[in-house]
Amino acid sequence: MNGLSYARLEQITKVEKPYRGTTDRYPVGNRRHNLKNFFVREENGVKVFDVTYGTRHKSHDCTKEQFDAMEATGKNNIYKYEYSDRIEYLRYEVVPYRIGTVYPEEYFQFNGEYYYGQGDRAFLSDCTSGWFLNDSRKGGMVWTFGEREYYRCIPIFKNMRISTKDNFEVLDDYAVVGKKVNRKVGKDLLAGYESFYKTAETMCKAMPRELFLEIAKEIIEENKDKYFEAAEARRDQAPLDAMILYAMALDVGKIDAQIMHPNWYQAEPHEIFCNLKRSMNKRIYKEHPEVFISVRYGKGEKYPASIWGYEVEVNGEVQKQY
Repeated sequence: MNGLSYARLEQITKVEKPYRGTTDRYPVGNRRHNLKNFFVREENGVKVFDVTYGTRHKSHDCTKEQFDAMEATGKNNIYKYEYSDRIEYLRYEVVPYRIGTVYPEEYFQFNGEYYYGQGDRAFLSDCTSGWFLNDSRKGGMVWTFGEREYYRCIPIFKNMRISTKDNFEVLDDYAVVGKKVNRKVGKDLLAGYESFYKTAETMCKAMPRELFLEIAKEIIEENKDKYFEAAEARRDQAPLDAMILYAMALDVGKIDAQIMHPNWYQAEPHEIFCNLKRSMNKRIYKEHPEVFISVRYGKGEKYPASIWGYEVEVNGEVQKQY
């Protein structure tokens, strides 16, 4: 995080004037980029810098009396929400969005309240030699750098501290915890679906899309709103029927949309089957947690992408990954 070093920001406060109308707001870089700022404040007797990018709407609860008083003055940042059992009164204000704080010990702390949007990630990327991005298969927001044997991938979690003296040295000890499928247990678990998968795949490979949609239309009309139960009942006797019903139940392939508007979206039967098989296996695994093996990676270790996601632990406690 060289671009946000304490020494650099402190120097800016000495050579730049604060933005007009403020005494503590300064530009991080070009003064015209007035969404990229930092604010000076004191924390535990020392001067720290809150780095902000853009603004967010922050809500505050208020009473009916306060709401009525503000409404009488013509304020337009107040809202009333009526529910079946209560009425909620809220006041909104636009505030700078803090994405982190720089401390005199030369580290940057991630302390964004909600999440880091595309602009926030691009801004932070400009301050390092890598890239910030969101990756659900890595658990959330990560920082990446390099390729192949030089590739690094660091999860970003709340209150994480990064040195501003080098490119990306993590000062906190952490572990990345995930899970993977035990192949033997998983194979035994899916054994009951093996014949269904083979037969349905063979039929989908040989069937033109138009015929597939004709058959699907009849099956869907016969089994409205009972797709999964009907699929389970037909799995061994009518694999193609079951495959279509499973796809409808799990919202795979947009079959109903293809029937109504054949030219809007097109997917071949075998493509639908492959997507369905992945969704089916994922559902079955989730219903049987005994199929999973826990995996753990230490600080800085490479870890593969996983559809099951990851959690970050610090001293045994799960942290909020952005």
